Amino acid sequence: MIISLSGTPGTGKSALGANVARKLGYDVIELSDFIKNGSELETEVSLNDLNHISNSKMKENSIIVSHLAHLLTSNKIDLFIVLRCDPRELIKRLKKRGYPNSKVYDNAMFEALDGTYIEAVELHKNVVQIDNTKNLNSAVRQIVSFVENGDPPKKFNKDYSKYLLLIEKLFRSR
Repeated sequence: MIISLSGTPGTGKSALGANVARKLGYDVIELSDFIKNGSELETEVSLNDLNHISNSKMKENSIIVSHLAHLLTSNKIDLFIVLRCDPRELIKRLKKRGYPNSKVYDNAMFEALDGTYIEAVELHKNVVQIDNTKNLNSAVRQIVSFVENGDPPKKFNKDYSKYLLLIEKLFRSR
């Protein structure tokens, strides 16, 4: 199985991908490794470039990790997982990483608006959402159980749009 793991920056894609890969014996393909300086793509990247690189790297039993992975168009990908996170927690994580306020604001708003999930379901049928706000181990178990047993992940039913005004107040009042 080839899994695409996507989500707004700060939702825990890399940590989750590494844990799931370890449990399943899968390889992890971090697309950011091919975009950074000194790699195949240095500064700007098009979706065409990203698709070309991911197609050349992906193989059976792998997890492709990137905040852009949901935009990949390869028919080799069996499952698209979008990680979700409460925007209030996302703000804490991104600030801890040292993101500038403008980037924290943009990503928190995109998460509150379901941006990654909406983009994913516009392109693919095989998309699931998993909440990774509080418990990484729970999210890992859900994915492993889905891959090994076909058990669908818990239904995601959180509406983060209720935080849009809070995010606006936090960042626009400065």
